[in-house]
Amino acid sequence: MYSFFIGIDVSKSKLDVSYCLFDKVIYLGEFPNSTVGFTSIIMELKSKVNYELSHWFFCFENTGVYSKGLVSWLHSYDLAFREENPIQIHKSLGLKRGKDDRADSKAICRYAFEKRDTIQASVVSKPLIVSIKKLVLRRDLLIRQKTAIQKSYGAQKQVLDEHLLTLFESQTAQLVNLLEKQIAELEQEIKMCISNDNQLNNNNELAQSVIGIGPIISAFMIAYTNNFSSFKESRKFASYIGVAPFPNSSGEYRGKTKVSQLANKKIKSLFSNAAFSAIRHDPQIANYYAKKLSEGKPKAIIINAIKNKLIHRIYAVIKRGTPYVKFQYI
Repeated sequence: MYSFFIGIDVSKSKLDVSYCLFDKVIYLGEFPNSTVGFTSIIMELKSKVNYELSHWFFCFENTGVYSKGLVSWLHSYDLAFREENPIQIHKSLGLKRGKDDRADSKAICRYAFEKRDTIQASVVSKPLIVSIKKLVLRRDLLIRQKTAIQKSYGAQKQVLDEHLLTLFESQTAQLVNLLEKQIAELEQEIKMCISNDNQLNNNNELAQSVIGIGPIISAFMIAYTNNFSSFKESRKFASYIGVAPFPNSSGEYRGKTKVSQLANKKIKSLFSNAAFSAIRHDPQIANYYAKKLSEGKPKAIIINAIKNKLIHRIYAVIKRGTPYVKFQYI
């Protein structure tokens, strides 16, 4: 489908661009990371080749906010692209010594060309989901700031004189109150964004029907799965957040299965909270937890298994389209 591949190394202010022509990777040049630069890239490439735009394929690393302008621009002109995980590209390049933006753009271009038969274009989330993702990340930032302030004061108050203790206590209380107010505002905005879309609201309610799953976990899942469309299977999402176990063996060696450290650890930590909540409020999960403890299973492994159970339940209710059925216990 795609016959012309372009690799872009994205940084804060500039883009280094290379393209592949007849199996040869050629460096095009350096361009501003702006609308002017994006347009210049297209004009320069059009002067080099005669391929229809529908045959072009751009590839670049996900560099957070630095690559989002390029994503929006390419999407607005219906140009195919892959915003790839940087680790995925780096692992494919083998051993490298040094760092050079020009060489990196060539490597990214070569990566896309070599995977031309399997590489898939990125799917852009609709604006409402993008907004939800920004909101949950902002909330997470404020939560971490609040925790840092409280921990800092708690660690110092034992050694502060009376004057500084009074000052720091007052400042800490004011900052914590301000942050809690802003966190509540963000949570209300997240709730409004989700409720404004019937499909998002429906999936949000289904996910929260699972015991242990609250509004924040549900919002994170909607944001990071593109409303459960990016990860079609529960196993893939479990792998993404680092709770799916994988084999650990080589030759005659047979080790214990392990979870990967390549994970979204924020969502993983949220599911730790969900697991403990489920243990407290779901008799079925509580019985499972007690049974595995009595069998001598390590607590961390049991908690990880419960996280997987919760993920499978969420995906099951989303697929089925009906709320989770709670078992009745006498």
